[in-house]
Amino acid sequence: MLHSGLALAAAALAGAGVSPLPPVNAAEAELIRSSSVRYRCRGGERLEATYFRLRDRSLAFVRLKLPDGRLLTLPQLASASGARFSADRDVTWWIKGQTGFLQQRDSRGEWQVSLRSCDSAP
Repeated sequence: MLHSGLALAAAALAGAGVSPLPPVNAAEAELIRSSSVRYRCRGGERLEATYFRLRDRSLAFVRLKLPDGRLLTLPQLASASGARFSADRDVTWWIKGQTGFLQQRDSRGEWQVSLRSCDSAP
């Protein structure tokens, strides 16, 4: 019943010329690659981060390549100092200046630092 009611509402909006979302200007949605940085962490692990944002600055995110080869894409979230990238699930990447660290949830769901003192490497 709810499903058919939603379908009727969507059809009514479409028929009335009303779109539930405003149109997206292609220039605003343009993806900009800000920078790519290689980090060397304490213990010798290496991490690669490529930072992106939309031209209108409505969204920023990082694409991480972890030492184990995993690739993660994490959106930027509010941070009092520096920058924080996380989907608030399993992994958070923090940076301030040229240094960062990676947190991951342990088996109890608690945040643990897994890569420390990650400094940008030439």
